[in-house]
Amino acid sequence: FLRCCQQLHQTQGHQPADTNNPLATTGFTVPRNLIGARDITKLRTMISDGLNRTNPPFVPTSDDPGYALDWQEKDIPRATKILEKAFTGDVEAVIQGFFGCDFLIRTVTAGRLFPSEEQTVSYRWHRDAETPNQIHVILYLTDLSDTSGSTDLLPLQDTIAVASAGYDFPPIANRKSDLSEECAKTNRAYTPYRVEAKAGDALVFTPNRVLHRGVQPTEGARDALLIVVLPSPIPWRQALHMNSKNIYVTEHALNVETDPFFQYRPKGQCGHIPAWVRRFSMTPPNWDDEANL
Repeated sequence: FLRCCQQLHQTQGHQPADTNNPLATTGFTVPRNLIGARDITKLRTMISDGLNRTNPPFVPTSDDPGYALDWQEKDIPRATKILEKAFTGDVEAVIQGFFGCDFLIRTVTAGRLFPSEEQTVSYRWHRDAETPNQIHVILYLTDLSDTSGSTDLLPLQDTIAVASAGYDFPPIANRKSDLSEECAKTNRAYTPYRVEAKAGDALVFTPNRVLHRGVQPTEGARDALLIVVLPSPIPWRQALHMNSKNIYVTEHALNVETDPFFQYRPKGQCGHIPAWVRRFSMTPPNWDDEANL
């Protein structure tokens, strides 16, 4: 599907994927000042209003420290306008440069993460068991700090090295908080990149290709949107306005559910990672640039 989208994009006079794109070289980038204070307040108010509607009231626990907004119909037009503003410019450029084609916003969640003394599975090192042609955009609605929560990542080359030491897609129960041992095996320093960002900034990253973990707040709370992006044959604005009623969810579904052939493969298993994905390839073997689709 990615190849189809890329070939269509190039027939329309656009450039192929940029191998020097930060998503291709490092696996992430942090565009700044995507939305202003007024839009940030609008989105945070939606989250606060959602919390106030919750019955029984939401009470954060160590096992469940995060509230996920149950979007209301009246929220959708306002949120869509803000999303369009946030993606216009730097975000659309880096995503299109990485994919070499158009893209679409598949799903959007909004939430508030409260302090917790216990690390949940998303706050230990992992790579998402999804297609490598998936991008996550975390749009921060609060400033990040060591006490208010953040995100840690291992750049692509460090992730590749750690994978060679045996830590690539561990079972959830085996996820680690410290990869010093794996880095030492490959003679690399264990130096995670901690995102420093203000409200209105975003983290754009490839969750299947770089190890990452959330950093839970110890004080206050962290508000953010998580946006899942996939390749598309049509421009993202067109897809956004065509599909705006369907993209706002409380939980992101597995992208395997978008594969129309999955149910016809009896041996198909959710969470099965093909060898070509483990090798950090973007496509299966023999699907080179000259493949005629």
